[in-house]
Amino acid sequence: MRRSPRSASHDARLVKRGFGLARKAGGSRLGVVLIGRVVSPLQRRLYRASKGRLSLTGRAPILLLTTTGRRSGRARTVPLFYLRDGDRIVVCNVTPPFERTNPWTLNLAADPRAGVQIGGRTFPCRAYPASEDEIAEYWPALIEIWPAYRRFFEQGGKRSIFVLHPNP
Repeated sequence: MRRSPRSASHDARLVKRGFGLARKAGGSRLGVVLIGRVVSPLQRRLYRASKGRLSLTGRAPILLLTTTGRRSGRARTVPLFYLRDGDRIVVCNVTPPFERTNPWTLNLAADPRAGVQIGGRTFPCRAYPASEDEIAEYWPALIEIWPAYRRFFEQGGKRSIFVLHPNP
């Protein structure tokens, strides 16, 4: 007997459920390790190969940020959640108290020039650390995308929010 194909809504529910589990696991020590060692490299490859059409995060907004290594001088690319504010792009990292600072934040602080890929479009940007007013404005939306940001920040983690301006 042949099984009928699953509906698109069923597949969407599975992706949403899987992303929900990832959101919960992302707030744990083990989740942080898995995201850094397994999920991020896989997400980066999938995003590049599909020009942003496929993502491990379902419909959550993802971009690829390429910075220059502050010590190595080599290009370093990481997938990140982001917000849009007009032509500006907002990215965030909250380093849990049990982890070292994420290298992309240190790289951007050392050299604010970066490359961004959103979907199939790649463009250069210039970054600056968000002001206190900008943090107050963007923080609620950022923790809605990834609730682990709030959890880690409340546990004493270090919050880094950058605003990226596309170069003309």
